[in-house]
Amino acid sequence: MKIKLLIFVLTLVSFSSIISASSEMTSMQNDRAIDLFKETRCLVCQSQTIYDSNSELATDLKLFIKEEIIAGKTNDNIKAQLVTNYGEWILMTPSLSKTNYILWFSPLIFLLIGIIVMFKYIFKKNTKENYYE
Repeated sequence: MKIKLLIFVLTLVSFSSIISASSEMTSMQNDRAIDLFKETRCLVCQSQTIYDSNSELATDLKLFIKEEIIAGKTNDNIKAQLVTNYGEWILMTPSLSKTNYILWFSPLIFLLIGIIVMFKYIFKKNTKENYYE
């Protein structure tokens, strides 16, 4: 019984702090927060953003982002802090860097390979047809 009461109180406190942080934000700051929520991956759900997630960690991250916006930090500063704390995987769209060039350029490489194979096949087939004529 005591554990349930403790969990209820902690949940109530976390929600009240989110509500108080929301009331201090202007509509422009709230829009920035929502944009950042949609760019931040939930570490518990992994395939969802914290905007879509109801997990406890997502709630904590939302509160952190709102507090940082109220403190006057830029979106880039907030993202850098999240990456420092949780790694680049927390961002839904990773940045272009040397460590993930393959991630960004592999679709283009596969497309080029497919086009080359297709042209070789067509050219080879046309050459054989012309040879037998």
